[in-house]
Amino acid sequence: MALRPIKGEPGKFLDTVSGEILDISDYREDDKYDTVAFKAGAVPENAKALFFAEYLGQKQLIDTNIQQLRQLSQGEEMIVDRVGITVASAAGNTLPTPSDIKKFVENAFVSFTVNRLVLIEGPVLKFPSGYGLHGNTVETGQGIVSIGTPSTAAASKLLKTQLLTSQHQFQGVLTFQDRNWGDTNGGMISAIPVLADRMPTFANPLISKAWFHGLLKVASTKN
Repeated sequence: MALRPIKGEPGKFLDTVSGEILDISDYREDDKYDTVAFKAGAVPENAKALFFAEYLGQKQLIDTNIQQLRQLSQGEEMIVDRVGITVASAAGNTLPTPSDIKKFVENAFVSFTVNRLVLIEGPVLKFPSGYGLHGNTVETGQGIVSIGTPSTAAASKLLKTQLLTSQHQFQGVLTFQDRNWGDTNGGMISAIPVLADRMPTFANPLISKAWFHGLLKVASTKN
């Protein structure tokens, strides 16, 4: 779906696929988000984690605001214009090191799908959310690391917005792939021949959030 503003009619958008006109005057700017976690230690080859699809009934609002598996709640609609990922600089009292975060960002691939069709995908480095800490710290072994500039104005948007309703199925699949290309004479196998060196090892646990940002409409109850 691609939404196009209708000239002279503020708040109204045309779905260029179905021809439907959407009135967004009762939408608010907001996010839908979900969290995955990785334990300390070596990451197995092709290890995966799913956004919007695991442990939803167990998570608190700090980690997700999705209640239905891979779906918005009944009556909700969202016009998604930005997809981002963050890696938390703290997990409880555990402070991942900057090297942990860099290993995560530079070695993970993520694919977001809607109704099994790819919405957007690529290395995690491609997904600045615009959220994050900024500045400096004097903590030993610590630093401020974010994916891109922590500014929503600097975060890239989807070229085509995506409408989500409770009838859509969506998820994100995050994978740590083994870069086992090339041979002993060239490529990654030549550069880093040992699998344990090609796959990241985290000194500390890491948690990461996926963010769908846009305009959200929620069901309302009138007395």
